Amino acid sequence: RAKAHYLARGPLAGRDAVIVWGSGMMGRRLGKRLLNEDMPVVAFVDIDPKKIGRTRQGKPVISPDDFMDWWGRYQQPALLAAVGARGARDLIRQQVNNFGLVEGRDWWAAA
Repeated sequence: RAKAHYLARGPLAGRDAVIVWGSGMMGRRLGKRLLNEDMPVVAFVDIDPKKIGRTRQGKPVISPDDFMDWWGRYQQPALLAAVGARGARDLIRQQVNNFGLVEGRDWWAAA
């Protein structure tokens, strides 16, 4: 709750979209808390084919291949990486950096 509270008042303030990378336990919890803070969560990203195409808190779970399409739909989007698996942060960082996003401006690791 505290993380979502401070993210909403800090780096996410004024954003028109928040995308959560990770639709597992960490991503679901963070997404729920962000929605409780009235943050505009629009989608979750996941690499698990069993999760892609489903929803979390009524928002679509998309693949990393669809991420930049979703990112481009908004003027001030932000990405939060919320995957607790060992090594996931480095893999996400590499992929997101390849998209041209800047950590600390466009996206933050939140798990």
